[in-house]
Amino acid sequence: MILKYVLLALSASIDALSLGITYGIKKTKMSKAANIIIFIIVLCCSTIAILLGHFLSLLLSPTFSVLLGSSLLILLGLYNIYKGLKKSNTFINFDVDNSNYIDNKEAAALGLAVAVDASCVSMGAGIIGYISFILPVFMAVFHTFFVNCGNFVAKSVVEKLNVPSNILSIFSGTLLVLIGIFRIIF
Repeated sequence: MILKYVLLALSASIDALSLGITYGIKKTKMSKAANIIIFIIVLCCSTIAILLGHFLSLLLSPTFSVLLGSSLLILLGLYNIYKGLKKSNTFINFDVDNSNYIDNKEAAALGLAVAVDASCVSMGAGIIGYISFILPVFMAVFHTFFVNCGNFVAKSVVEKLNVPSNILSIFSGTLLVLIGIFRIIF
């Protein structure tokens, strides 16, 4: 049961890992306060989205709710796959002052940016009936962790194994598509 929440949170957090790897390569650091800001923003946005999704599901028939929520997850997955295949990973630099340090204001912008995927996935999960406050917690933990583990991943995996960053988007998208299809079938 908890595995579906972990998989949903992981699939929504992969873009945060790509961002963290980019920051790791650039040696950009983040304060503890910045991490807390990102955590809180993702947690709040995911919680609101899952509740909105649940509210929408109450207005719709159960069958239509499952189809709508699963379709949202599948479309998000296909979009991530498209982004990965397009290979034009345009990096939005939230380190506005180019200090190689994410301050609190930059962290708020970064938190809102990474919360978009988390919110879309959470809304889809709420619509299909995955109502649990565990999902927003996992979303917040994984997003914060992945943005921060970029230094380690950049040094130990990406540079040594020469892993293209678009592979992460393709993996994330495939996972979302499979979760959406699985929910429609079962």
